[in-house]
Amino acid sequence: MTRVLDGIRVLEVAEWGFVPSAGTVLGDWGAEVIKVEHPRFGDPIRGLITGGLIPGASGRNFIVEQLGRNKRSIGLDLAKPAGRELLDRFVASVDVFLTSFLDDARERLHLTYDDLRRVNPRLIYARGHGQGQRGPDARRGGYDGVSFWARGGIADRLSATGQPHVTQRPAFGDFIGGACIAGALFRRERTGEGCEVDVSLLGTAVWVLSPDITAALMYGFMLPSSGDMPRAPNPLVGPYVCADGKPIVLMMLQVGRFWPHFVETIGRPDLLERFPDPAPEQSDAIREELARHFATRPREDWSARLRASNCIWGPLQTPLELPDDPQVQANGYLLDAGSVRLCASPVQFGGAPPTVRWPAQETGAATEEVLQELGCSWEEIARWKDAGVIS
Repeated sequence: MTRVLDGIRVLEVAEWGFVPSAGTVLGDWGAEVIKVEHPRFGDPIRGLITGGLIPGASGRNFIVEQLGRNKRSIGLDLAKPAGRELLDRFVASVDVFLTSFLDDARERLHLTYDDLRRVNPRLIYARGHGQGQRGPDARRGGYDGVSFWARGGIADRLSATGQPHVTQRPAFGDFIGGACIAGALFRRERTGEGCEVDVSLLGTAVWVLSPDITAALMYGFMLPSSGDMPRAPNPLVGPYVCADGKPIVLMMLQVGRFWPHFVETIGRPDLLERFPDPAPEQSDAIREELARHFATRPREDWSARLRASNCIWGPLQTPLELPDDPQVQANGYLLDAGSVRLCASPVQFGGAPPTVRWPAQETGAATEEVLQELGCSWEEIARWKDAGVIS
């Protein structure tokens, strides 16, 4: 992929998944990303596997591998005066500063935008947090399972009334919000000025759920939740299970436009004679016919037929099936990173996917290398290491 951010330097002082995912995207786009971690403890997300938070997982930490690629990790204790002074030297040399630290910590460590723009007036300062920068809960912490999934209404709209709420997938809101943060750099490229960029998980949820929220405010009632959604009156919308138990999903919203072509594609021209202009009251009868028909062949056979047509469809797949999807393969949506495969960020430049220049590193693995590039001497590095300032 064209490394559109080649030459841009990013300093990531952030933990867990939300803001670090923005660093991952910028690294995919070619930026040099330096991740600052505590020299002894590292990013707490590194403990997901050893802490038993992912049942059945062992060995390498999947989320660290996904988030940590194309980043160099340095161990730096910001609570020590020498560590904080050293951070300013990095700030003066970078273009973007990413942080997930809450207000109390940023103020205590003198890491606010006002603090850092005195060191680098052209700095893009991007912060991500739970609930927004104003209001009674602005200074409170938040994870995507609370601020995005629960408080933002996502769980409610994906669950069925009277049933336990659906549990979110790992880092679901984090990665969506992180992609919003990643776009912050381009303002400076237009104006030449630094700025503070603020993205919250709650605000991200409001945006993701905006069709539901806008409809509720406009009509005075909520659209049905996913668990309560009635079956579509259009028989060309929805899943059908094939002979091998694998579903195919049809999504042809204009039934009149697609119906003649669709029945010809699946080898059932008789349905056009029985239902020349499908009406909503005929939907159940058509669905029953289609369900019986799709159940006669495995999904691979139906996929070949549908792929040769103009029908709008797709397989309903599991994560383990995605690597074999021809579109995933052709577009490089999975990246090779040594012994593991990772998911590419979705934006591509120059018609090519991003590459993994180096896989995720252990905490502080690049400390000495990066400090030398900053102009630090071996004597300084040794002194800081002895004092526990660096790893």
